[in-house]
Amino acid sequence: MSPQIHSRVLIKNFLTVFLPLSALVGVVIGTIYYQQVQIEQVLLKTNELRKVDLQTKVISGDFHSVVSDLMVISKQNELERILDGVDGQRQALSQEFLLFSGYKKLYDQIRFLDRSGKEIVRVNFNQGEPAIVSEEKLQVQAKRYWFNDTLRLNQGQVFVSPLDLNIERGQVEQPLKPMIRFGTPVFDRRGQKRGIVVLNYFGAKLLDNFDRAFASASSQGMLLNADGYWLKGAKPEDEWGFMFPDCKNCTFGRAFPQAWQQISQQESGQFQTAEGMFTFTTVYPLVEGQKSSTGAGQAFAPSQNQIDPKSYHWKIVSRVSPETLTTKSNRFLNQLLLLYAGLVGLIGIGSWLLARASVNRNIVQLELRQSEVELRKLVEREKILKTRLSSQIRNSLDLNTILSTVVVEVRELLQIDRCQFFWCHQEDETTSLELSQQACAPDLTEPLGCSPIQNVEALSEAVMQGNLLCFDDIATDSWLDFKSRNLLVTLGFKSLLTVSVQTQSGHLGVIVCEHSRELRPWSDDEVEIIRGVADQLAIAIDQAQLYNQSRAATAAATIQAEQLNQVLHNLKETQAQLIQTQKMSSLGQLVAGVAHEINNPVNFIYGNLTHVSEYTLGLLELVELYQQSNAHSTPEVQAHIEAIDLDFMVEDLPKILISMKMGANRIREIVLSLRNFSRLDEADMKPVNIHEGIDSTLLILQNRFKQTSGNAGIEIVKEYGDIPLVECYAGQLNQVFMNLISNAIDALDSYNSKRTLEEIEAKPSQIVIRTELRNLDRIAVKIADNGPGMTEVVKQRLFDPFFTTKAAGKGTGLGLAISAQIVTEKHNGAIWCISEPGQGAEFWVEIPIKHSSKLATASTPSLSII
Repeated sequence: MSPQIHSRVLIKNFLTVFLPLSALVGVVIGTIYYQQVQIEQVLLKTNELRKVDLQTKVISGDFHSVVSDLMVISKQNELERILDGVDGQRQALSQEFLLFSGYKKLYDQIRFLDRSGKEIVRVNFNQGEPAIVSEEKLQVQAKRYWFNDTLRLNQGQVFVSPLDLNIERGQVEQPLKPMIRFGTPVFDRRGQKRGIVVLNYFGAKLLDNFDRAFASASSQGMLLNADGYWLKGAKPEDEWGFMFPDCKNCTFGRAFPQAWQQISQQESGQFQTAEGMFTFTTVYPLVEGQKSSTGAGQAFAPSQNQIDPKSYHWKIVSRVSPETLTTKSNRFLNQLLLLYAGLVGLIGIGSWLLARASVNRNIVQLELRQSEVELRKLVEREKILKTRLSSQIRNSLDLNTILSTVVVEVRELLQIDRCQFFWCHQEDETTSLELSQQACAPDLTEPLGCSPIQNVEALSEAVMQGNLLCFDDIATDSWLDFKSRNLLVTLGFKSLLTVSVQTQSGHLGVIVCEHSRELRPWSDDEVEIIRGVADQLAIAIDQAQLYNQSRAATAAATIQAEQLNQVLHNLKETQAQLIQTQKMSSLGQLVAGVAHEINNPVNFIYGNLTHVSEYTLGLLELVELYQQSNAHSTPEVQAHIEAIDLDFMVEDLPKILISMKMGANRIREIVLSLRNFSRLDEADMKPVNIHEGIDSTLLILQNRFKQTSGNAGIEIVKEYGDIPLVECYAGQLNQVFMNLISNAIDALDSYNSKRTLEEIEAKPSQIVIRTELRNLDRIAVKIADNGPGMTEVVKQRLFDPFFTTKAAGKGTGLGLAISAQIVTEKHNGAIWCISEPGQGAEFWVEIPIKHSSKLATASTPSLSII
């Protein structure tokens, strides 16, 4: 083969392997990048929507809390006594306002003003401590807009001022003090309006909470009023533009005109422009019965007009900059490109080795075929031997098999005593022979103890030079010197034929044909046959060595492919962990935050119910004593008793208080369950009650079990065994229970959507949860449903990342994969599923009681199929 043809064939074979493998790796890398970008975008959008919605609830909750405080203040007993004209109650009311201000720490001022606008009681909150304002420092606020707007309201209505900056002596107070004033009129027992109660709420509290929600996020949080002015913005100098004449143009609309066009015309939404991704919603903090007005930018200016609850609104906007949107994906792309470059390099090396091995093998095969054509011109005996040897050699590419076949065939064809093959080695002018294969006649008494070549220096030199040696009669051959002839005869040799085997790879061997029982003349045909065998054997040796090299190269390529698959698998596992970690971290923080915020007012209500119950019973006893001591009540009193149905009230009021206490206790239990489920304070492994974690999960999912117009309802059956505390990561294990029970609910809901009402009534949906102690060192949790079950194909892939049987958009395929990782890797346990189509499904979770316990690899036990 010419060098030009050799190069073209080599390049062709290289490209045939390299291009498809490189393209395949490129497609895999591209798919991974695309999926990662999509996942990051979905997570970012979902996170921004969650933050915006959460801030809406927080603001509405703050307003509701302040209104509740206002109504509590307006119903103070001391205030009612003042309105009734009882003397000496001003100091008592001041003390109540002082205690309330110190407890809440949310109000700059708490005031009670009469109808003329004169302050009767005022408590200021300065430098972290509340203080009662002395009587000589009390002011008249009749010209303030908030006083007049509040005073014109009816009983039970609340006035809420706009969120603006506090104004003192006609100027904006420095440092800036954001303020919202909440006011309500107060009436005496005759229904006469006697004044107003006002709370000056620190707007900075609301804005600081809003700012902290976006402090560690990659997005910018902004709070806008209805006109697009910043109440809380990315830059402090842009805020409160409507309060300063030189900042009238500092609006969101001028900074982001394209975004403001959509935000101002829609309630909520999410979109992306060249300026970044915007997520927004509209918060309406006022409810029915609450009023507001435009307010006034000057100290004694009146409001321009009244505002209904829907006109009092703010815009919560989250902005993710274009740089933030692309930074993470670009960094991941660079990593993938480096990985791709490394893989392409490895593929190139492997492809080149395979191509070169293939070309060399083709060359050897070509040369072998050419040698076969030449050998066919030899005598018929040579043809017979060549045919037999070729057949045997092609049956195997193993070198030892080839050599064994050669010596056996040569000995049988030539009918000699012994045929041997030696490898020749020369080191430091010393020649050594290594016996590889030999074949002896069956009737040979015993093999020779050594090689004749090894002991005769002249023979060794001739073999190393590649010469053929033929001795019909060693005892009379003149080529040998006397000493050599005598040595060979002494060893028992009579006839000898040797031929060297020189391979292209540089290895040297020798075929030795020996006869020791009688003389054995070697004919020219036999000599040529041995020459042909030597040439053919040299090619076969090269071919076997090339085959071994090819196998080694193939094995190396296989190992590289397996390593690539492992890298891809690790990447998928890392993606799943990041997604689920962020999801469960956000869920845990949300649950813990909600539980904390609910816990304080519930404890306040629950703690006061006891006192309310005692006061109510005391009042009822007082009424009974009054009735007993005044047997002849006046007609007016008797009519009022009948009008309010006093007997029923006496009987029903304690029951109402008991019901209220039960409701408050139920809320406390729910809060405790939420905290047990999130367990943010339990990051370390510690002994926990598994049943508490399951019950917390069931309580969170309780609304999905109830029967509704679109849901047939699900029965929960708990069969808890007597198990000890289990050493585990409680929050992560609760996540496993949440995933398994949620999947069971989804399966039953999907199953019920395909069944008739009669079928559902005949076989109601049911989830059975069992716990038991196994082998004294492990516990098992079994969660079974009577849904549609699953096929064997689905069961085989249940715990694969991103595998899901749910419709698009309803499942990510990460729940069971993460659950399996938590159970097996984090807890040294096992998880498996038992199911058949139409027979429901049962998931087993088995973990050690102690973390030091080693759980053997569990396989699916031979249990009855559910």
